[in-house]
Amino acid sequence: MARSRSHYGGGGFSHGHITGMSTSKTVAALREIGKHVVQSAKDALKQGADIVVEEAKSRCPVKTGNLRDSIKAEPKSGGAVYAISANAFKTDKHGRQYFYGASVEFDPKINKPFIYPSLDARRNEIYEMVKDSVSDAIKRGS
Repeated sequence: MARSRSHYGGGGFSHGHITGMSTSKTVAALREIGKHVVQSAKDALKQGADIVVEEAKSRCPVKTGNLRDSIKAEPKSGGAVYAISANAFKTDKHGRQYFYGASVEFDPKINKPFIYPSLDARRNEIYEMVKDSVSDAIKRGS
């Protein structure tokens, strides 16, 4: 009986091949696309962090403006993460300096959060920005 040919012959699987470009060129092209996609995502995330900073500044309670002016976004992990902070400080009656952004954000007596509500308000918008940026970079292919 003649044996039929199958990609699954002998219990193994024979690999298919795509031609038109050498393997090294294909791998190099995919790496380049990957780098561009990652950079596009990081760029969109930076724009998103800037949006959150502006939103937080608009929500921040203002007496002197020091707290509002201290709000910033700092890139971490090569721009894959952004830390949003408000690091204004005051000097107490004993001459010790302390940061008071966390007190304004979290102290139930003050009850005037501004960073977390800004993140919550803009979360979906930033997610869509990053998603669209990655999608566009993939479509461009470089």
